Amino acid sequence: MAAGILAGTVAAAAVLTAGVNYKASYAVFRNLTARRLKLDENAFWDGTVRERVPYANDSESQYLDLYIPETGSDQEKPRLFVMVHGGGFIANDSQSRQPVFMYQYFRDRGYACASVNYRLAQEAPFPAGLEDVKAAVRFLQSRAEEYGYDASRTVIWGESAGGYLAVTEAFSNEKEFMGVRYLGQDEDEAAGKFYAGEVAVLIDYYGAVDLGTIWGEGGDWKELGIPQAVVDIANGWIDKSALEGYSSVEAYWLRKEIDEMSEEERNAFDPHWYLDENLSPESRPAVLIVHGDCDITVPYLQSKRLYDHLVRKIGEERTEFLLVPGMGHAADMLYSDEMLAKVDAFIQRY
Repeated sequence: MAAGILAGTVAAAAVLTAGVNYKASYAVFRNLTARRLKLDENAFWDGTVRERVPYANDSESQYLDLYIPETGSDQEKPRLFVMVHGGGFIANDSQSRQPVFMYQYFRDRGYACASVNYRLAQEAPFPAGLEDVKAAVRFLQSRAEEYGYDASRTVIWGESAGGYLAVTEAFSNEKEFMGVRYLGQDEDEAAGKFYAGEVAVLIDYYGAVDLGTIWGEGGDWKELGIPQAVVDIANGWIDKSALEGYSSVEAYWLRKEIDEMSEEERNAFDPHWYLDENLSPESRPAVLIVHGDCDITVPYLQSKRLYDHLVRKIGEERTEFLLVPGMGHAADMLYSDEMLAKVDAFIQRY
């Protein structure tokens, strides 16, 4: 996906040469000149690798990759960190570039890292992918003793579409999005054990949390001074012919145009609705939101609204928003050691 965004950004730059738009030109320039990080696929580390671990049996897509650092008998068990990839609900997997950056950094700092794969829109519509993520979290919590990590303060991270999935999973309650039964759930229930998928810390990287606001004239892009034509070209990696006639990847995933939905239908997929219904100052995860101010795939105003809503609802004590200057969508430098050290410091507080 990142290569497609880059190619689209080059095309967007060509469009901007026809007429100066300073805000859009700056955003495109920063995307084109963004520094790339080296991804070391062979990084040495001490630990256990469990790849393609199935967490449910409804689909071959329901698996995760698990990386557990080795610890001595006198050391605390590593803390569970769940990672959810992005890709517009239609692309990528558990070993795509961004989750690899995350697990390489955090596994080497003592976390047990699980990168979750889930059903994409082509295979199954909403809420399948969301139910998959929640089932994966519950599965991992149920296997904590067997695998040797601490799931009592689970951390979840997601980027872009995965940010939406992580946010909604973290905001949902013990009855919502439970349609997928994880492997071993029957045995757990027979033994009186229940795992709700509750998390202690949520890390939202440029999550697409306001579905239905990215495409179409006006709205966030107008406020940010980014022409819709630039957004469309920069995201030209999306094959519209594969969307079965729907106007956007979000509508394709939902299998209905959002402007044709009832309020009840919109609430069903809206993270803000679950925030209002389920979170309180006494019961909520700590939340860190990270977004680049030159993102021309998901407008950073989505993250700003989510942050403002969280502050109104649960207060600012455990909520933080980092708007990173000059960073585009899925920019490598959002995964630099310096940036991820800030993420780690936030997690360590909770």
